[in-house]
Amino acid sequence: MEIRYNCGEVKELQHKKFGYVRVSSKDQNEERQIENMKYLGIEDRDIFIDKQSGKNMKRENYQMLKRLARTGDTIVFDSLTRLGRSMNDVLEEFRYYEQQRINLQFIKEPFINVNYNSESTNDVIQQAVQKATLTILSAFAEKERNDIKQRQAEGIALAKKQGKHLGRPPVQITNQFIEAYQEWQAGKITAVGAMRKYHIKRSSFYKLVKEYEAQKTTTRTDKNDGYVERK
Repeated sequence: MEIRYNCGEVKELQHKKFGYVRVSSKDQNEERQIENMKYLGIEDRDIFIDKQSGKNMKRENYQMLKRLARTGDTIVFDSLTRLGRSMNDVLEEFRYYEQQRINLQFIKEPFINVNYNSESTNDVIQQAVQKATLTILSAFAEKERNDIKQRQAEGIALAKKQGKHLGRPPVQITNQFIEAYQEWQAGKITAVGAMRKYHIKRSSFYKLVKEYEAQKTTTRTDKNDGYVERK
């Protein structure tokens, strides 16, 4: 694209290259994808990162990237699955970028790259092949996501059937907690002080207090029930 000034000088408008990185959760590491973007010369400020599932497109930084990208710019993805996991959503995004004439580059699937700055983009046969390939890959990505969800559901059902505990391990009454409880009851420290000193979360502390006091009450009751008065 060219910009012509009143003096007749013509300057080429520089197109930008952005990188988009996505991992499915906050626990996953995005560094490998970021390194791939930097290898292609994309600066840190032009790399947009989301730590969110690809099941929908309402991801904060992805939407920001869409608003920033202009005709002739390029968005780089590590793979098609980083764009999305739903076939319909992915195809809709491609249609949007086609209308905006924004180029798309996929590091792992270069055969579906789209470059609207290139004359080859007007090749009808090439377009047809790319769209067919895109549809197939998108379908596989969606199927893979559904398979993962199915395996997770089956695993949870089996674990429940076998009586296995799911989720976080239950909080235990430890010697550390008992010390904190005794100091708190003796008025040596406040409840907050006990939590900080022994590194116990507020919710866990009061839950353990309730359980511990219930145990103490039960123990006293059992002792009284077992008492036999001697004559």
